[in-house]
Amino acid sequence: MKQKDKYPKEAQEHVCIDVYETPANVDEWQECPYCKLKPKIWVFDNGRHTACGCCTDDYSIYDHLSIHAESIMSVYKRCNGNLDEYDSDELRKNWNHWCETGEEVFSQQYNETRRW
Repeated sequence: MKQKDKYPKEAQEHVCIDVYETPANVDEWQECPYCKLKPKIWVFDNGRHTACGCCTDDYSIYDHLSIHAESIMSVYKRCNGNLDEYDSDELRKNWNHWCETGEEVFSQQYNETRRW
């Protein structure tokens, strides 16, 4: 994760590409403790990501703070087609947990449990 000193104290806007959207249940998402914005999200077959106003010093839309959750295709492949373990609310839970504790629950990287 990036150093706290790279995060803005307050951000005017989200730093991300246009595919990110405001979640339907935005009131259930906490504000980022650094930039004070509620996240936008990008959910697709192979990923679930957040974006707020936190980014590198050059404010690149491709290099920003992002909390993740296991994708639906990752669960599908890991569980041989069974989606019982897929939690459609996991991204919000992971975001809120990070806001409260600073701990990232899910790593985006593919690991020994075959999640990515």
